[in-house]
Amino acid sequence: SPENNESSAGVQDEWKSFDGHDLLNPEDEQSLIQFYIGKIPSLLGPAAQLSRLRRREGVSATASLLFRRFYLSNSVMMFDPKAIMVAAAFLASKIEDATVNVHDLVKGTEEMQALVSAPDIIVAELHLLCGVDKDLMCHHPYKTVLAYTEDLRTYLKSERGRKAVMSTSVPGESSSRTPVIVSGEDLRPMHDNARLIVEDICVSDVPLMYTPGQIGLAAMLVANEDLKKKRDENAEKEKAEASTSYVKIDLSSYVKYRFEGRSEKEHALLKIQMNELMAMLGELKDGKYGCGNHGIDMGALKVVHKKLKKCRRWGDNSGKDENKKKKKKKRKAESG
Repeated sequence: SPENNESSAGVQDEWKSFDGHDLLNPEDEQSLIQFYIGKIPSLLGPAAQLSRLRRREGVSATASLLFRRFYLSNSVMMFDPKAIMVAAAFLASKIEDATVNVHDLVKGTEEMQALVSAPDIIVAELHLLCGVDKDLMCHHPYKTVLAYTEDLRTYLKSERGRKAVMSTSVPGESSSRTPVIVSGEDLRPMHDNARLIVEDICVSDVPLMYTPGQIGLAAMLVANEDLKKKRDENAEKEKAEASTSYVKIDLSSYVKYRFEGRSEKEHALLKIQMNELMAMLGELKDGKYGCGNHGIDMGALKVVHKKLKKCRRWGDNSGKDENKKKKKKKRKAESG
């Protein structure tokens, strides 16, 4: 019918500009944001390519959060994501009292083969400040993971906490709850694994949806479950070895202890939140929830970049059409 034809035409033209160029749809924009946020740790942080830009992980986490906040209300078609990414790194270094030289950032982008000039960084920083409405307060789950680890260590030394430790000596043998003394080093694998999970979290959408406290606790729970699975798998492979004995920690009893002053309704809500969040964290390695460390389809990204060149409102694109017209007129005049 005519009505159906009109509606289908409307869908086709939904992501078209007035001059007929294809605009980026939300999925296209998300893929670009996901790609560039994944580059921040290589520019600024412990793993930065340029040694002068190596800072603690909280600095790169702040840059990632500022970058995400900016594009909640702005478009990559209006603001260059590469320049905003570098500006976020520059601004984050100031916020976290770990200031870097803007010329070092320029050199860092050159090392990454994505050069951004100093003037462009300064201009982008002003856009970034306005885009986040000057809200520069950033909190991250790194400290939460450390705080929970320290608190867990204290809890496991108590009489009640010792019951949460399960000792497994031989693969296939049931866990026994004989009292086992757990040292700080026994918790290091869980802590380190949780920090690795947080690294993926910081370059995803998750910090925009949950508090650092919730994220830190969920990361600890996921890390503990991952360690149990890995140890069980290793134990299956090495059945003949008696050295496969290890300690399992029942974190659910710790969570009950930590929040025992809460009502049953609050406990139920916490359980639901943790289950939802743990499921989300398990999908980050598939590139879900915008995680910039995984799931980047470079082939699809090249197509999006080509579309962006035609519809962006930054860079040299704005004057390209006029230059083409002038060149055509000049050729006509010369041929005439």
